Amino acid sequence: MNKLTKEQREVLRQKECLLSGNDVGYTPIPHDIYRKLLPELKAKYDGMTARDCVLLYGYLQAYVNGQNSSTTYMWAYPSVKQISSDTGIHKDRIKPLVDILEKEGVLISKMVSYRGHLKKMYMPLYERKSPDSC
Repeated sequence: MNKLTKEQREVLRQKECLLSGNDVGYTPIPHDIYRKLLPELKAKYDGMTARDCVLLYGYLQAYVNGQNSSTTYMWAYPSVKQISSDTGIHKDRIKPLVDILEKEGVLISKMVSYRGHLKKMYMPLYERKSPDSC
């Protein structure tokens, strides 16, 4: 397996913490998304934005690459066109929604050189707690 990046190690730590913890013991979908994240987003933004953020976050969780021998391990990398087609979210809303999810601390995104081109990658986080919370 390739050496894991700082982001990959953090996401794995978060996932392990959630799955083994006394507090929760499951991944965040759908529990924390609908009980915590959605109400918080709705209080800060309008209902449609909160709904679309939650949909995008769950969608990206579903598309995370689980092959740990890859440099894209723990990253999701669907195109904006694919996200829009699959979710019904207009392509012009994807970036502002990603920005909100990053600001709220549940997503990391970055441009990565992938097969000779720049590709937008998304890493949905499992928690918004500080790194030493487990």
